[in-house]
Amino acid sequence: MKTTIISIVFVAATTLFCLPVLSQITGANPQHEVEYQEDIKYKDFRFALGGGYALRAGSVQKLNNKVLDDMSAKLRHGFTVDADAQYFFKKSWGLGLNANMGSFSTSGGNFKIPGVEGTVNDYKETQRLIYIGPSFASRMESDKFILLVTIGFGGVYYTDDMIINGVELNLNQTTFGTNISISGEYKLNNKMGLGLKVSSTAASIDSMNFQGQKIETEEKVSASNFAASVFLSFRSW
Repeated sequence: MKTTIISIVFVAATTLFCLPVLSQITGANPQHEVEYQEDIKYKDFRFALGGGYALRAGSVQKLNNKVLDDMSAKLRHGFTVDADAQYFFKKSWGLGLNANMGSFSTSGGNFKIPGVEGTVNDYKETQRLIYIGPSFASRMESDKFILLVTIGFGGVYYTDDMIINGVELNLNQTTFGTNISISGEYKLNNKMGLGLKVSSTAASIDSMNFQGQKIETEEKVSASNFAASVFLSFRSW
């Protein structure tokens, strides 16, 4: 009996002595788990392709000719095709590449150009703005949605193709500009998304290349535009 009592007392004392040690061991596990979670590296890739409406920025020159003014106004409205890709080094930011093209066209006939003899019976013109450059990307994400903001700086290639009474004229110039975009997308599944992108490219041109010659413009020509597009995205996470 005495031996039994001593054994019970020994077990109880041992249990009381071990409890603090066990609590420290079990309490250390969450700390290690937190440290492990904080060490997670985000290396995610995303690619998106879309298209939509583009609006030329800047003022439209008035020529006091209804036909010419209407044709100039048409050049403000066009369409855009854009693509962008990002590689995320962290959960909230990454680096990428943005590219877009805005195309603006107009046409008309039976009018006269100031300073040019004769009547223009058939006139067609297409202006294009092509931007491509690296970007910094920031993202916010939930279970179903992704908000993405990009800021970049790159090259802008401007072309102006005209056909006047069957005669082709081509102007072009290359400059630099900035691009800012905001995209919101809905996750269709684990790899694809569908969304809306609003972007702006800002640049200007003070000269044109025409048949191998450089022509200075009287005023700076706007190579800026705003765009709204629908896109489909593909991601690795």
